[in-house]
Amino acid sequence: YAIPGLEKHRAGVKAGFSALLSVSSDMKKLPSEVKEALPEGWTASRFKAAIGEKHPALVPLFGKDTSSDLMFTESRILLLVLCGLMQRGIAALPMHDGIMVADSDTMAAIDTMRESSLQVTGRELAALLKR
Repeated sequence: YAIPGLEKHRAGVKAGFSALLSVSSDMKKLPSEVKEALPEGWTASRFKAAIGEKHPALVPLFGKDTSSDLMFTESRILLLVLCGLMQRGIAALPMHDGIMVADSDTMAAIDTMRESSLQVTGRELAALLKR
């Protein structure tokens, strides 16, 4: 959510990004709660361009109402991760968008997340590749 010019407006960026993925048509204007959470002067087209510049691979998903599909995919990965860790005898607690494990189990958790992502999507999670 670190979009240039919106660094101090994470909540607005998060809500706007969600809106881009939740509508089934081109977003012509920002939802009111998003507009209120962003600095003055931000329009839907400016917001889409800024998000698209930061995350070009996601641009084709804008206006395609893919949010439910993405959430389902994320939940499938999370369940597979939790089951995989349980099979390895590793305790893990699910969080909003991740898991918590003991420090000593970090690498096993990362490996399990990579394997699970690959199994569900055919791709590794990009965020894990940066570690």
